[in-house]
Amino acid sequence: MRENLSLAKRVAGVPLGVVWMCLFCDYVLMTMAIPIFPLLHTSDFMTGLLFAAKAICQICCSPLLSGLIDRHGKAIIMLGLALEISTLLMFSVTFSYDVWMLARGLSGVASAALVSAGFAQLQRAFPEQEERAMAMGLATTGIIAGVCLGPVFGGTLYELRPCLPFALLALLEAAVLAAVWLGLPQSSVGAVAEAEAGKTDGTTMVAMLKCREVAEVLGALMLANAAIACLESTTARYFMNTFDFTVGQVSLFYLFTSVPSCLVSGLAGPLANSFGARRVLGLGLALQGFFTLVGPKDVLGLEVASFVILGAGMGAVDGTSPAILGQLADSKFGGTGKIYLMSNIAVQSGFVIGPILGNAVVEVGGFSCGMFVMGAALFSYALLFSAAGTGASGVSKPLLQA
Repeated sequence: MRENLSLAKRVAGVPLGVVWMCLFCDYVLMTMAIPIFPLLHTSDFMTGLLFAAKAICQICCSPLLSGLIDRHGKAIIMLGLALEISTLLMFSVTFSYDVWMLARGLSGVASAALVSAGFAQLQRAFPEQEERAMAMGLATTGIIAGVCLGPVFGGTLYELRPCLPFALLALLEAAVLAAVWLGLPQSSVGAVAEAEAGKTDGTTMVAMLKCREVAEVLGALMLANAAIACLESTTARYFMNTFDFTVGQVSLFYLFTSVPSCLVSGLAGPLANSFGARRVLGLGLALQGFFTLVGPKDVLGLEVASFVILGAGMGAVDGTSPAILGQLADSKFGGTGKIYLMSNIAVQSGFVIGPILGNAVVEVGGFSCGMFVMGAALFSYALLFSAAGTGASGVSKPLLQA
């Protein structure tokens, strides 16, 4: 315990604090508008497309930025923050589907810049392996905090005044932008190292995609995030129509999912050490899938229980996947960090597939049908994932060490 506290003190500082705030603001922006989208009075499918626009643009822009991050990391972070401030101003002064679609897409470009450059900044700021792992783990809590507080922040403040949540977040991001400009050091890799890394990027990515264990975990991440994105993008309209919820009540209801998700994600390390990370991940997939499909959906008490348990399942998936991927990268691919780029693409792909296909099914067959289809797909994958894990070597049988 003392060693962990000492390590945390060593990594605390301007780089970690700035990156934490960047990730926090990015995920607050991503989730704060979820309970507000139904007020645009568009179809379920168009709402899903609006939800997915950010992830689509983030997937498209991430590879384009990879060549700039090593040389201009600080500038890329500042560009991402400036773009997010611009999108927040667009959200605050308009209430048009077309303008919000444009703003949502621009926020995806900004997110690609912030996430990629932020973690690259930490990688260079903390070259020692234990310090880097601690710093990236602490930075990730900014994502979790943003996911938890975003819907509550957006929904409750929107009821007070529609422009208020967007204006306040824009002010916070402006302060973070000033902190980056004044306090974050500029760091870059050498030209030789950059050239050598460029030669192996394609081969390494192809090799990792051909690895069955990697593909299985990436598939789990994509489907789990597709299921949660489908749920989040369709719940607001359904709850407003079925239970007469207000925007604020819908935003508070998301806490039944996000709080258990955060708690279980924090406990994922000890659970993985005790039972095996792959086993915990498989159980998380099964819980999330089953309690996504279970009904009837018009019973509020059952919905509360379902949200709590499926949130815990999502936390198990998010908390154990990085450990499994990291172990695979160390044992099979020389410890490359490119595996986390693939992980991010898998997550964002889920945020594209879930809202678009999920809302399309909901529009045709209703909310219960959409949740049944998505939950059944995830639960079936959990069974296949667990069955494949019984014969996997080097991942599921040994206990992962913290």
